[in-house]
Amino acid sequence: MSDTSATPAGRAAGVMVLGVHRSGTSAVTRALALQGLAMCEPDELVQPDVANTSGYWESRRLLKFNDVLLSALGGGWRCPPTNAHRARRRLQGYRSRAVELFDVVYRVEPWVWKDPRNCALLPFWRTTLDRPIVGLVVLRHPEEIAGSLLTRKEHIPHDESLALWERNLRLLLKHAAGMPVLVVRFDDLFDDPGAWVHTVGGFLGRHGIALGHDTEAVERFLEPELRHQRQRSASLEMKGSTTEQRALWELARSLQGPHDHFAAPRLPRESRSTRQLLGRNVPGRAKRFAAVSYRELRRRGVPLPPRDAAPVAK
Repeated sequence: MSDTSATPAGRAAGVMVLGVHRSGTSAVTRALALQGLAMCEPDELVQPDVANTSGYWESRRLLKFNDVLLSALGGGWRCPPTNAHRARRRLQGYRSRAVELFDVVYRVEPWVWKDPRNCALLPFWRTTLDRPIVGLVVLRHPEEIAGSLLTRKEHIPHDESLALWERNLRLLLKHAAGMPVLVVRFDDLFDDPGAWVHTVGGFLGRHGIALGHDTEAVERFLEPELRHQRQRSASLEMKGSTTEQRALWELARSLQGPHDHFAAPRLPRESRSTRQLLGRNVPGRAKRFAAVSYRELRRRGVPLPPRDAAPVAK
């Protein structure tokens, strides 16, 4: 990255697109890249597949590194850990490697980065990168997310999808406190790309990030095939949703718009069913990681990415 230590005061180094899995963060990230924000090199990108034929637009090495961080916290992408904000000592050994890897992947500012795993890992990356960052939070109706997760190769059941959505969104809204944040609906990008680009560009411009205004490029990218699921009702009326999940959705909808200094809202309690469902998904490797310290794992010879390790390969 070009002289990231010299980022002028008041100008953000980049944009983190933040949202739950299958919430539209891939399309939003691509739209921002088409407006001039830097991404990683093409051979670094996670390749498209049947679950996302238009591309994921995220770094494969940072994704794998995030998976290691989640394991170190005792979780995984299907069971996001809730302890990232108080696990500084556990993740301390990963910080220098994280900075090194990020600066290899993103060499130019301002950049745009998305990985739904950052809902849980935002505290780590905010303190590790130690640069001004703007958050772009993407909201999508939970029923659409559940429908999309069901069609993935993992075939995640409906109730588990809602639990995954609830856990990630709660973590995101808590961890974004103090950041400049713009909360947008995924639908808005499709319904009026020109207005979306204008709104996002205006907010980012206030924080020193200038976007282009190539709306036609965004419209060409937004093919109808990108909308696999569609839930026109704004309210959370779906089978199996809990009182807490409905309250969380209504709260998230009320937060739409710009927040120059995001204030974390008072969240409803997490659903008991969410704790039970996600608790079943903790990988055995994550349980081993969580049981002992980073230093002890290294002493035992458990494979971890040491500070001077080579980049994580796909």
